[in-house]
Amino acid sequence: MKVSLVVVLAAAASVANAGFVYRSDGCPEPYERLDATRCVLADPFKLRKFKEALEFCSGHDGNLVTYDNCPDQLLIWDYIHSEETLASKSYWMGATDEEEEGTWFFTHEQRVVPMGNPFWKHGEPSMSTNNNCAILQAAANHRWVDISCTSSANVICLRNG
Repeated sequence: MKVSLVVVLAAAASVANAGFVYRSDGCPEPYERLDATRCVLADPFKLRKFKEALEFCSGHDGNLVTYDNCPDQLLIWDYIHSEETLASKSYWMGATDEEEEGTWFFTHEQRVVPMGNPFWKHGEPSMSTNNNCAILQAAANHRWVDISCTSSANVICLRNG
């Protein structure tokens, strides 16, 4: 009887989790735990254009990294700087002004992106009509910089979990 119950519970769990294999930290593979409520997935090995990065995160049931407060900025910065492989790369953010030049929105929430310090590098966004997507730029200590959406950068995805 116990074996049957275990099999039924395992089958129900796999259906409820839509095919994801969950790690011991509660995040689905290939994500890892970032904090109590979020999981993170970084790919520092493959460069992608902005739309490809959006699709990569969406395909992993997540979104490109976004934040609008200092504690989250520090959390993401600490994560990126926890490994040299991560720290040396620039990463797409889920932020763009493609819809309306100069008005930046987070892509998956349609919330307005904060301007200025402490998030953006000094002088950014540049207000160039060609630079409509944002990255966490390695050369700017992972502050936000606007670049062309057809440029290439690495990816960090976040998801609740």
